[in-house]
Amino acid sequence: MKCNRPDFVNVDSIFKKDITEDRPELPDKLTDCLTGKEIPFSNRDNIRQKALKFLIEEKGYLKADISVDREIRFEIDGLDTLSPVDISISLDNNTLVVWKCTSGSLVSRERQIIASARLLEEYVVPFGVVTNGKDLELLDTLSEKIISEGFTSFPSRQELLEKSKDLSLRPKGNRKISNEQRILYTYDAISCHAYCKKENS
Repeated sequence: MKCNRPDFVNVDSIFKKDITEDRPELPDKLTDCLTGKEIPFSNRDNIRQKALKFLIEEKGYLKADISVDREIRFEIDGLDTLSPVDISISLDNNTLVVWKCTSGSLVSRERQIIASARLLEEYVVPFGVVTNGKDLELLDTLSEKIISEGFTSFPSRQELLEKSKDLSLRPKGNRKISNEQRILYTYDAISCHAYCKKENS
């Protein structure tokens, strides 16, 4: 039997219209707040630009304090591997914080940023951040515990400088390096951020 009620007519088109209206159109380009240049839109860069703007405009960090896409290089199972660090913050020539910017669950990325913190420098970077652009976790990379949650809880530049005076940067343990490399490789391979090639290929 055919239904003549107007609210049941062409239901698919009604649902599609509602979905389209509720979903904002994504831009093709983003403006990099560090360089002022346009960059192609990606979900990771969209989250990262929000984080960078927050650090500079709300927490007082200088552009010179911030680096993006620093590289961790290592070999694993005959593969030369490159893993980028989304954001790193350095004060007084010491890297103090590394960031992972990614959509989805923060908990699932905690171990990834801890591995990055333990491999990037010759010492363990003391703090790691995971953010999806809405939520944020600040972690102690030695204890692997969450220190604070939420953007407002992240220390300002001055607060981080004060914290750094009491820090003793611990050299990374050689016995654990291979474990951290394997953890980082696994995460990056899954998310397709790692660049690998066969040795001598």
